[in-house]
Amino acid sequence: MSKLQAFYYDEQIRRYIVQFMSIFAGMKVSVGKNDTKDERLINVPIAYGHKDRVVAHIKGKNTQNSPLRLPTFGTFISNIELAPQLRKGVNQARRNTFLKTGGLFPDDINVVHQIMPVPYVATMELAIFTSNMDQMHQIMEQIMMLFDPILQIQTSDDVFDWTRITTVELVGIRPDNNYPSGADRRINQTTMDFQFPIYISVPAEKKNEFVKDIYLRIAAVSQSAKSNADIISEIDSQGIEYNLILSLDDIKID
Repeated sequence: MSKLQAFYYDEQIRRYIVQFMSIFAGMKVSVGKNDTKDERLINVPIAYGHKDRVVAHIKGKNTQNSPLRLPTFGTFISNIELAPQLRKGVNQARRNTFLKTGGLFPDDINVVHQIMPVPYVATMELAIFTSNMDQMHQIMEQIMMLFDPILQIQTSDDVFDWTRITTVELVGIRPDNNYPSGADRRINQTTMDFQFPIYISVPAEKKNEFVKDIYLRIAAVSQSAKSNADIISEIDSQGIEYNLILSLDDIKID
């Protein structure tokens, strides 16, 4: 087997991150009018990265061809721990039978084998950066209304993905005013901590295991046969062959 054949990567952690960030995508704050514009709503962008790097980007006056202004979000995974309390067994397998759309019975019937995924608990930090406390309170209130304290998210629409639903829990809020040197103005900062289970799944295996023909051998064996191996050996010595007793051709399906 080549190294490429043994390699498996399904972007599972990335999908959890994207779904977490989508909770806050499109959030808005109201800003007051000035000499040229009336009161209006503006979007609060979100970026993945450590909050210290977000602050450094603001201090650098956003010169890396990626405009970043206040208010903004910064989020990253701060911790991942094993979650033995979420395990449903070790090396347990689940089997699901399905017939693909347009397939013919029984030739296209397949069985999906899935090994129980490994559960973890991920901790995400969401850093909120604003230029004034009014914007900070607007954002915090919108988030606190969403989490009571749990919000359910879906990471995929695969019918056989038993890990597609998980819950995100708000577990802590930490206000912190930051006065970075070299910045034109102070940065109001609040960090919110979230935890949610993530499940890492191994590749599923698809097999065609539908029983199409049933064969049977009928014979008399001695009482000395104590195990299945003894019974089969004695029947083999008698030269008795397998006979087809039932086939799919015998079953009428309307």
